[in-house]
Amino acid sequence: MPHEGRSIILRPIVALSVSPILPPVGAWVIVPAVRALTMMTELALRSRFLVALLAILSLLAGPSVRAEELSADDYVAHVGKGAYIVEYGELLLANRRMTCGKRPVVVDPNLDDYAAAYPGFLILNPAKIGQVEPVVAWWIFKHECAHQFRGPDEETADCWAVQRGRAEGWLKPEGIEQICTFIRPAEGDSMHFGGSQRCAIVRRCFGAKLLH
Repeated sequence: MPHEGRSIILRPIVALSVSPILPPVGAWVIVPAVRALTMMTELALRSRFLVALLAILSLLAGPSVRAEELSADDYVAHVGKGAYIVEYGELLLANRRMTCGKRPVVVDPNLDDYAAAYPGFLILNPAKIGQVEPVVAWWIFKHECAHQFRGPDEETADCWAVQRGRAEGWLKPEGIEQICTFIRPAEGDSMHFGGSQRCAIVRRCFGAKLLH
């Protein structure tokens, strides 16, 4: 059971300035029992910063330590600067309790992306998730969670996140439109399809009977 003193809630605050490609919406604040941090998120498996950091952590840990043995505590210890761990069952994101198996979540205000996945834990950037609609934030969380269970493929992660949302009851057809609005401006790269193609994948997966 999660410790009572580490429960987290999200409360609406005044709208924050957002990137031109993101729709302006209300922001959210993460409020732990003893301190508050602004909280926001998106959908990239690893940022350049995260890759560099984890490479450094691997070197510091020594050649005999496998990547999956680097823990959330290791990450927080080396990042510092306001990063902290939210244990399993304690994260409320836009008034919905979000879990990824029993994995902890690291809240890192210095991550240069909305969110990331690393074996054994997720990372959320508290400067981004509040810029998106709640259903988009939930989908982003589940996208990163998919990398924990379905591997690094981005198309699979997009699809798995949609189907989890459908199965859990928080993703409806109008939510698919919000997700498409969010991802459509994105350019493709070596890991991701372009936004329009990703939108088509999201729509197809939402209507598919076969679960990923």
